[in-house]
Amino acid sequence: MPSGCRAEARILNDFQRDQLRRRALLAVRIAIFAGLLAVIAALSAYLTVRRSVSGRDVQVPNLSSLSVEEASAILKKNGLLLEEAARRNDEQVETGRILAQDPPPGSSIKLDRKVKVVVSLGDKVSSIPELRGGAARKAQITLQQQGMKLGDQVYVYSRKVEENMVIAQDPLPEGAGLRDAKIALLVSRGTAPRIYVMPQVVGRGETEVLAFLQRAGLRVAPLKRDASRAAPPGTVVAQDPDYGYPVRTGDLVTLTVAGGGREGG
Repeated sequence: MPSGCRAEARILNDFQRDQLRRRALLAVRIAIFAGLLAVIAALSAYLTVRRSVSGRDVQVPNLSSLSVEEASAILKKNGLLLEEAARRNDEQVETGRILAQDPPPGSSIKLDRKVKVVVSLGDKVSSIPELRGGAARKAQITLQQQGMKLGDQVYVYSRKVEENMVIAQDPLPEGAGLRDAKIALLVSRGTAPRIYVMPQVVGRGETEVLAFLQRAGLRVAPLKRDASRAAPPGTVVAQDPDYGYPVRTGDLVTLTVAGGGREGG
């Protein structure tokens, strides 16, 4: 081969090898860049999740004897919230000042958490609130918020007042309240269930007895079948409760019926 052709071939081979090196280097750089992006994304996600889960702890300040406004402002500066949980009388702390708090001072909690406080009603005596006609649970909360105590709760049946509603209270509302007094409540249990004397159903037909018990509001257990009894099929041969026992609406009655076949009502 002439020397000129050999030179051209050598130059071409060098050029091709250079191109291959450049492409390989570019591929390596792209791979490294993509790997860095993946690492950065994973690290960012990890830090975000960790920050959202752990958050920053802050120390609960002492709110004792501060006004609600003062305490709320201090908590806000610390990234916390104030929640008034109750009010009660106190001879030592003036009206509107904080008596107690939860969590206690010095505790560590997360940002944006609530600090519950009890606010003083001072030495004054609150009038007794109207609780009649409201829910028993609401009455309990009202008494707690006004610094009063719940006394005895007596439950009675009532045709006029719905279940768990307050029928009466002692002392009556708007009367002069007594510090640390207990308010007794009379609460409705709803309409009283009907009470029957269990009749004698032995010897009667299954269909007749089931219809009667349903009208009386009694529940019937799956029927028991007894093929050994000397009675026409479908006749009730045993009952529980027995004749003469008191039963209430919703009580369960068990019957045994003569005849074979599967058990069931």
